[in-house]
Amino acid sequence: MADNGTMKVRHCEGAVWRLIDGEVVVLSPVDISIHALTGCGGRVWELIMEEATVSEIIDAICDEYDVEPQRAQREITEFVNKLAAMKLVEMVPLVSGEVGR
Repeated sequence: MADNGTMKVRHCEGAVWRLIDGEVVVLSPVDISIHALTGCGGRVWELIMEEATVSEIIDAICDEYDVEPQRAQREITEFVNKLAAMKLVEMVPLVSGEVGR
């Protein structure tokens, strides 16, 4: 993954999602599988829908949850990489002068 501050995360076209009973439920367009994202994972998805950078997501999670920055960086980076491997999100470089969200 590229630098967390120079890449934004966005959902892949075709990934359909809904908020159901406090859980984010995502339907993968690749293999028609359903993924339930609860707690912090659901919040990360909401930030992804705002096309936040990974750094912005980490900052928001640190502000909203009781988590150390190093742990948040490690776990969120791993989580975003897993979502990308499942073709649910993609990393997109920021255009010069653009900010995440």
